[in-house]
Amino acid sequence: MEDNEKIRLLEDELVELKFILQDLKDKESAYKELLSEIKNTIKEIMDFEMDNERFNLEAEIDYKSCINNLNKYLTEYRRLYKLKF
Repeated sequence: MEDNEKIRLLEDELVELKFILQDLKDKESAYKELLSEIKNTIKEIMDFEMDNERFNLEAEIDYKSCINNLNKYLTEYRRLYKLKF
């Protein structure tokens, strides 16, 4: 095998690895965004619950609905970003 051929093969491998790395970075970013969204939603629910108790609002939170909506959101997010979890 000639040096030029070896160099070409290594360059091809390098390009392929760059694409793989970019894909992994994109997926990492998607996971971080997803976790941030979930964290913010939980904080909103907890803040609402605290205000509810503090001001005796007697407003009920439908946790079952929250869980169902979270499940739908996760399913759609996985489909959209082609994530596996």
